Amino acid sequence: MSTRPRLLVVGSPSLDLLHFGGRSVRSAGGAGLYTALAAQRAGAEVTVVAPRPDPMPAELEPADRLLDWRGPPVPPSALPHFEIEYFPDGRTVYRQAVRGSEGDIRYGDIPDAGPGAFAYVVPLLDPELQLGFARRLSAAGVRVGCGTYAPGIRAHREVVTRVAEASDYFFCNAEEAGLLVGSLDDVAVAPGHAVFVTRGARGARVVLGDHAIDVPAPEVEEVDPTGAGDTFCGTALARLAAGDHPAIAARVAAAHAARTVTGIGPAPLLSDGPPPRAPRDARVRLDGERVRRVARVIAAAPEAAAFDFIGPDLPAPGDPVALDFFFAGTVQQFGFWHERAGRYEEPMIASLGGRARKGSDYLWAAYLRWARELPDELTPSGQAALDEADFDHRLRDDRGRNPLPAGPLHPACARAYGAGMLGLGLTPVSLLAEANATERPLAHFLARLDAVGGYKEDPWRKKSALLAVILSQRPERFLRLGEGEDVPPIVDYHCQRSCLRLGVVAVTDETLASKLARREVVSAEEEEAVRAACYEAVEEIRDLSRRSMGAVDWFFFQNRTRCPEMREPDCAACPADPACAHRTRLFQPVLRTTAY
Repeated sequence: MSTRPRLLVVGSPSLDLLHFGGRSVRSAGGAGLYTALAAQRAGAEVTVVAPRPDPMPAELEPADRLLDWRGPPVPPSALPHFEIEYFPDGRTVYRQAVRGSEGDIRYGDIPDAGPGAFAYVVPLLDPELQLGFARRLSAAGVRVGCGTYAPGIRAHREVVTRVAEASDYFFCNAEEAGLLVGSLDDVAVAPGHAVFVTRGARGARVVLGDHAIDVPAPEVEEVDPTGAGDTFCGTALARLAAGDHPAIAARVAAAHAARTVTGIGPAPLLSDGPPPRAPRDARVRLDGERVRRVARVIAAAPEAAAFDFIGPDLPAPGDPVALDFFFAGTVQQFGFWHERAGRYEEPMIASLGGRARKGSDYLWAAYLRWARELPDELTPSGQAALDEADFDHRLRDDRGRNPLPAGPLHPACARAYGAGMLGLGLTPVSLLAEANATERPLAHFLARLDAVGGYKEDPWRKKSALLAVILSQRPERFLRLGEGEDVPPIVDYHCQRSCLRLGVVAVTDETLASKLARREVVSAEEEEAVRAACYEAVEEIRDLSRRSMGAVDWFFFQNRTRCPEMREPDCAACPADPACAHRTRLFQPVLRTTAY
């Protein structure tokens, strides 16, 4: 998304003395400084709310030039300062912690950010002060992140627990998680909230309600570990504010945190070089020239036009059941294929109303019948109460059977969707009203779905993005897009098959390429490697073609008929044929997932 997100950081920079690797170094520091600089480097416009030293110390001048620093003037000697020792075994010991002017921050110093804005309240030496800021910001409709630190938990565990409960996004490391709840596996969070647990070289864990996602960290040569956790916080919040799924935000944040520890103090965050990227899997790469050629085709192709999601198996414009139909139905847009003996066998085709229908076409038709028979069952409360027998009956084909190959995964997703919406106190109508009232409706909409079962589990947001496209392109224009907003790539198996065969994504690992060609079931890591590369390729094609993601997605979706699963490709009918690598033996990753 092109518009720069904004982030408020409440917390003072400091002047510190660091001990590591037999060295002692004086440096600018503080959670407020590292968090703000990291968010700025990750693309956010950052306002720091903290006492501002006058005159500005030389160590803080570079940060002052980059950040919008607001707060009462104080002498440099009044800044907080810390003496921190880092040990080779990963322990951190605070030799001295002087609060200084930190307590001089007042809520009145914070500019009015407005509903849907993002703010981070650093782990202040007084957790009660941190809690007060978090609660007041949250009451104003701001999305609030908070962090903590081990000595604060030991001294004020109950208060820090309340801070975590008041946070939309709470950040801690594995040691701090243990002090708060007992162990990493015991971390839990209320609906609509997320916890990020950093794990050093092992990456991070993101907990979304009852669902946890682990993300890796790059291998680097550590020089100074100061600020790694704060860099993670600032980067993650900047990416969340930009509209990323929490797990994708954590991937980028882990890469930024790893880069930070390769220098001394905040120097890596002040670099003029490009920001670090989340690590790519070496088994798969993008072909830049092929991406550009396909983008030129799509830029000129009449087929690349946004679909309005109107048709005989979809609700008519103005139909009052449309929102429940699309919210509940899009959750089920996955798994339309059969497996046998560890290999892809064939796509799902079943008869409904005397007509053979494939995959999602069948699903939409069955859900439209459901909407006519029992529309109340498509509401969140109706979906939450479904059992498998009821679901199977609603999805019955002309033989009276539910033909969906993924079996019980479908009713489980229906119940998870319903329970997630109910837990958040949302309906489709209220969620859209809430999103459309913000400056960045799409980002807000996707962030809310990141807390809803059936949608939240996929970091690449295929179903969430598809729903956003439907709601923004329908004649009713249920969801508006803010300035500079566009839907993220919608990467399903048809899209991946096209990307591989077109050659915009190249598989360099012979073992993985062979598995794809033989249509064998792959591992989750192998599927992730291919899908992540396809996501990046489609995003670049969208940007280079200057078409909307809705138009690019419709082009790729139509390509399923020209480059299908079970027949030879009809290359003559494909507008992309002149740009195609014709790697027609390749097939999409075969893995049973609820994501697509």
